[in-house]
Amino acid sequence: MVKDKSADARYEYNQKILQTERTLDDLKAQQFQLKNTLENFEQTTEKEFRNLLEIDSEMMKSGSFSAQWDFEENQGKSQFLKNFITQQQENLTYAFSQESQKLEDQHEQFQRERDNLPWD
Repeated sequence: MVKDKSADARYEYNQKILQTERTLDDLKAQQFQLKNTLENFEQTTEKEFRNLLEIDSEMMKSGSFSAQWDFEENQGKSQFLKNFITQQQENLTYAFSQESQKLEDQHEQFQRERDNLPWD
C-alpha cells in the first residue's frame, strides 16, 4: 500500500484549522460575556443615578440650596458615564471584529494551503 506523501502535512493543517476554530469560538464567547457585563454595568449605573437624581429632586423641593447644583452635577456625571460606556462598547465591538476577521482569514489560509497539497 502506497502512503500519501502529504498525509502528515494535511494532518497538521487540519490541526491548525481546528485550533483556529476553537480560538474563534472562544473569542465569540468572550465577546458575549463582556457585552453582557457592560450592559449590566450600564443598567446598574443608570438605576443608581436615577435614584441619586430623585434624592436631589426631593431635597430641592424641601428647600435645599445646594441640591440644584448637586442635581446638575449628577446629571452631567450620568451623561458622561453613559457616553463613556457607549464608546467602550463601540471600541470593544471594533476590536473583536478585527480579531475575528484576522482569525477567519487565517482559517481560510490554512484551508487553502491544505487543499493545495498533492494527493499522491
